[in-house]
Amino acid sequence: MGTQELQLAILHDVTSRLGDVGKIRLQKLAYFLQEAFGVPTKFSFKMHHYGPYAEALETNTARLKLAGYIDVKPDVQGYGFHITATDAPREEWQNLVQPYEGSIDRLVEHFGQRPISELELAATIHYVNRLRPELPNDELLMMVRALKPKYGEGDVSNIHSELKGLDLLG
Repeated sequence: MGTQELQLAILHDVTSRLGDVGKIRLQKLAYFLQEAFGVPTKFSFKMHHYGPYAEALETNTARLKLAGYIDVKPDVQGYGFHITATDAPREEWQNLVQPYEGSIDRLVEHFGQRPISELELAATIHYVNRLRPELPNDELLMMVRALKPKYGEGDVSNIHSELKGLDLLG
């Protein structure tokens, strides 16, 4: 099994389960799947405008589109993109995804339908926590607020508490 095959299989599976995802949502879900739920997709995430971002994920989305497994269409109102599965997965992809179905189920349950703004904030909190696990909670929250000033203190605190409650922060 190659890393890229697993990445393609996981991206297709998540897209199929959710029916319609955007590019930002797919980025954040892939981030959580890898960094919080331990699925070894080996994407290299860096901080970006909307939180953690992996360029290879964008490339693999384009590969899936070119191969006819997904469709990527711009939103008619100009709000991002709609990514939908258009073909069944390759047979071997089901075997690749099977060991991670529990993690994918948990991901979809907790994050699949969350508003993008909450996903952005949650992924940023998680990302900063992974980079600086030694920070006390108040300093972590201050750092996140500095990175994401559009979010209020209450929003940051609530999402942080929720991630702690899900046991997704160290």
